[in-house]
Amino acid sequence: MQHSDRIWGKYLIISMTIVLVLVLTLLFFEYPFKSSDIEHTQKTANVLGRDEVNSEGEGMATSKPILPVETQSSVISKHAVALKKVTSSERLESTLAQLRVNIAQSNEPLQHAIMGPSNSHIVFRSHLLMLLEEDPSLVTDLIDAFIDEPDSLLGRELSAVLSESGHPLAQVAALDLAFDLSMEEAQRAAGLLLVAKMKEVTGETRDRVLAHIDSEGDLGSDMQQFAIMALKPAPSSEEDYQRVHSTLSKVVQAEDHNVRRHGVYQMAQWATSNQDLQPVRELALRDPDVNTRARAVMSLGDSAFKSDENRSVLWQVADDVNEPPPIRLYALKSLAKFTLNDNEMNKLRVMQRGLKDTERAHQNMYN
Repeated sequence: MQHSDRIWGKYLIISMTIVLVLVLTLLFFEYPFKSSDIEHTQKTANVLGRDEVNSEGEGMATSKPILPVETQSSVISKHAVALKKVTSSERLESTLAQLRVNIAQSNEPLQHAIMGPSNSHIVFRSHLLMLLEEDPSLVTDLIDAFIDEPDSLLGRELSAVLSESGHPLAQVAALDLAFDLSMEEAQRAAGLLLVAKMKEVTGETRDRVLAHIDSEGDLGSDMQQFAIMALKPAPSSEEDYQRVHSTLSKVVQAEDHNVRRHGVYQMAQWATSNQDLQPVRELALRDPDVNTRARAVMSLGDSAFKSDENRSVLWQVADDVNEPPPIRLYALKSLAKFTLNDNEMNKLRVMQRGLKDTERAHQNMYN
């Protein structure tokens, strides 16, 4: 009995030992997997935590979400299309509207067209010229705006722009206004002066102005003067020059001294030879009007023909003690543009000093 109990005791011990070994073995192999899972879970949590922090930081840094590239491209394209839709005509209308507002706020008085535009609006004129250079077809819009109100502050600004452009259509429209469309002298003067302030005109414009002068349709002194002023140099043949010279030869004999004065200036401008200046030399010596004589003297000095005849006339005027000192000084100033010998140069300097002293003395008498 005792032997049997010992055998069962041994079996029990062995069985418990085996069970313990199995339990320990299972525990050993299961622990790494759990540890790996725990670490993976912790790492995932840490990564998610960092992502949330970064997302919050970015959200605080920018108040608006970043648009996808496709959306950005779409917005930029739409903006570019919107910019392209602003036409040159719309830009012109906008500039004219701003100019009108600026003029209205300036409270400037309207002066005669011969005085030209105000310096206050030169920026707008420059912008209009730039637009006209970019799109020459805009000249018709500017012409229409000028014709609507030629004798106005806006008209003065537009006239300056169109004169600077020298556009043939502007010449046609201005002469239409002066010769055909308007009966008001102020508007007609604005049209003629628009052409007069151009540097050069077309042959067609020159012919229309010549025909108007020849017709003697204008009885008023001012309008005759403005028509003569509009007779600007143009591409011409010898026949054209002869026609101009023939017309101006009549103009310098007009009764009105202002008309003669403008005529003598134009005759010197159009001269193609020294002989063409013969009427100018005669007026410098014998015209009864002091301003016409002064204009003739200055025109001889400005002429490209530095002939002996011109030099002789200028010395006659300078030596004439009956001439007012200003006329004699104009003659000396014109002579200074000639090639003079030493004796002539010394005489010129002495006479200039003496005449200037005489002028100062006269001025002091009236002050």
